[in-house]
Amino acid sequence: MRPCRLCGRTFDPAAPPSTPAEEAGSILARELYDDAGELCPLCLDNRGRLAMMYGTEFHG
Repeated sequence: MRPCRLCGRTFDPAAPPSTPAEEAGSILARELYDDAGELCPLCLDNRGRLAMMYGTEFHG
């Protein structure tokens, strides 16, 4: 268990993503922001949702 870098909530970094948005946030954490394992599932979910809504690289 560790605290989230953004919100401070305690989370298990080994837990698998439970939503598509959380999975997208995990991918962004690994490939773009270099903070994988440092954000809680809620922050990853929010990051993934925002990226899917507003990230131009996701629009065809």
